[in-house]
Amino acid sequence: MRVALLTAIVAFCAPSAALADQTDQRLDALFEELRTGDGADAAAAVERIEAIWADAQSDTVDILFERAVAAADAGKIDLAGALLDHAVGLAPSFAQAYALRGAVRLREDDQAAAITDFSRAIELEPRQFEARIALAEIMLAGGDKRSAYAMLQKALEWNPHEEHARMRARKLRDDLDGQEI
Repeated sequence: MRVALLTAIVAFCAPSAALADQTDQRLDALFEELRTGDGADAAAAVERIEAIWADAQSDTVDILFERAVAAADAGKIDLAGALLDHAVGLAPSFAQAYALRGAVRLREDDQAAAITDFSRAIELEPRQFEARIALAEIMLAGGDKRSAYAMLQKALEWNPHEEHARMRARKLRDDLDGQEI
């Protein structure tokens, strides 16, 4: 399962709640470029989108997030989870922190908490295609092919170039062919 893992750690003093990263006005143009462009430029557009999503607009939360990504990448899942708990506590509208915490919770085999975090990330940023793909994988693991297919279709609306989601959706469509979707 492709779930992006990113960044974070503890910093100095707590600022007021951070602004939501998904409100950046550049995202609309980037998503339009991603949705209508060819696959050659998709990776660069996704990279720019993820960079914007990873900016909590708070130095403290950004440090927490960056250190959480590093901890998760190093396999220090407990540390990553603790850092992300602080990040979402300081910035409750920071969708990417919820998405990363969902991925961390999956690695901890806490599926219910992962679902809650991925769902919150999508609630805050409906275009969060990576959280949608992760939820689709959880649904599929639970045997819910129809819901997984629908979730993948929503992810592909925002990133039609995501190869894993396209292949998985194609396979699910074939599996569900002839069944009421």
